[in-house]
Amino acid sequence: MEKQQLDFVLAVPGERKLRDDIRRVVNDFFVRNGMMPPVSYEYLDKISDQLIHLNGWDIKYRAFVMVCSGNAVWRKVVGTIPYNRRILLLPQCLKSSISCKAGYDQFGLLCENCEKCTIPDYIDEAEKLGYIVLVTEGTTVTTQLVESGKIDAVIGVGCMEVLQKMFDSVQKYSIPAIGIPLLNCGCKDTLGDSKWIKEELYHLNQSNNIQLLNLNQIKIKALSIFDEVQLKAILGISDNEMEAIAIKTLLLGGNRHRVVLAAMAYEAFCERPIHEILVRLALSVECFHKASLVHDDIEDNDNLRYGKETIHAEHGIATAINTGDFLIGEGYRLIAEANISPETAVQSFKLLSLGHRTLSVGQGTELVSITNGKILSIDQMLKVFEQKTATAFKVSLLLGAIVGGADTKSIEMLDKYSYNIGIAYQILDDMSDFESKNGDIEIRKFSLILSMLYSKISNQEKEELAKSLKSNEFAKIYQKIEELNLQKEAGKMLAAYIQKAKECISELQNPGLKLALHEVLGKMFRDYV
Repeated sequence: MEKQQLDFVLAVPGERKLRDDIRRVVNDFFVRNGMMPPVSYEYLDKISDQLIHLNGWDIKYRAFVMVCSGNAVWRKVVGTIPYNRRILLLPQCLKSSISCKAGYDQFGLLCENCEKCTIPDYIDEAEKLGYIVLVTEGTTVTTQLVESGKIDAVIGVGCMEVLQKMFDSVQKYSIPAIGIPLLNCGCKDTLGDSKWIKEELYHLNQSNNIQLLNLNQIKIKALSIFDEVQLKAILGISDNEMEAIAIKTLLLGGNRHRVVLAAMAYEAFCERPIHEILVRLALSVECFHKASLVHDDIEDNDNLRYGKETIHAEHGIATAINTGDFLIGEGYRLIAEANISPETAVQSFKLLSLGHRTLSVGQGTELVSITNGKILSIDQMLKVFEQKTATAFKVSLLLGAIVGGADTKSIEMLDKYSYNIGIAYQILDDMSDFESKNGDIEIRKFSLILSMLYSKISNQEKEELAKSLKSNEFAKIYQKIEELNLQKEAGKMLAAYIQKAKECISELQNPGLKLALHEVLGKMFRDYV
């Protein structure tokens, strides 16, 4: 997806009174309208034009109004984050180009506190509060810190280019951020608005009701159970060989997206999350997922999974089938024995059983088409994606939400989000397989890109395609796909589903979950967000 770029320079009002007036009016507007982040570039652009027209401000301050608008949207969220979970990002151009003797490392400027510029004052003030402070020309290190979970918010000072990069990261990962433009640009001997910077540094609002979710902490908590000793204790199983194979299956690799989604939704809606329940939800989801993979590997005749022998390749088909069945039973048992109300248990079992059924229908459609040598249409392929991949995301997210006590409207929005993220995930998987030239087309002769190719060629070419597949002449197929630029077309379709996923949760009234779900999109589809 192409990123939006500002097509105008950042002109900052020279008079403090005008800067403060614009900030106040913009902030009041967003407070009155109850706007919660994240918001799009297009929305900020539109609102900024309206505010400029209503208040008679010079059009040259349009970019400045956009920055103030973005700040107004995020300020309430930033205020909930402790100082020691924030980073202050300062530009190197604040230094004195004549007097500064400081060196550099991989993180940026190594300030020597010579007091020849304002940088030491900002660093001292911020570090006393507990901030991480970086004096750097870019935002790469900051993005890495955000992705690692070491910081939760950014206060960034910079020119238009730096603030644009920061906005890109904010959009991608839903990072709570405040941007403060330099008073003058030119890449050296610049000045910052000291009053404004310190105001944002000290901003703290512990009285609001926004409860943020730390996705990295939830991930650590949910994934910590995937240890042989813990799994045996939670499942209450012995050391017989059959159960040992099941434990081995659960410990096999994977991104465990579904586990994290279930835990995240539970924590988002439950007022007092109970760790034992969270553990059971997470493990139940993984039991169902790994069971489906064990059975899929048999049906697809795959001998490797995560770079290791599949269960049926190592232990035989009969044992693998039994292992999958065992894990399905454990998935239901974990929920049945969780400390939840009978009504919640019934809702959970209905969700799980319908999900199990839907997944089986999708898998059946795929198997029958492969057996019959049939290439599915694009719509048929997307339906299979919905039944298999999207359903798995839906079950995970909605199970956590139901057990956490989510309202009906929220569950409906999460259902639609799951649909779109599931299809996007599978499109991305098919694109990755095509790029590696070692994916579904060769293994199963089953791929969205193959369906796209089939929809664009003549009847005679379709016959030739069928012959190529039957004789394993994949080079011809890859060449035709590249000629028609179908990888790019699939990328556009992927981006469209990601956008739909964002729109599905635009009115979600749980701000912590809303931001976390945007962060999930950023991390899962980073090159397309």
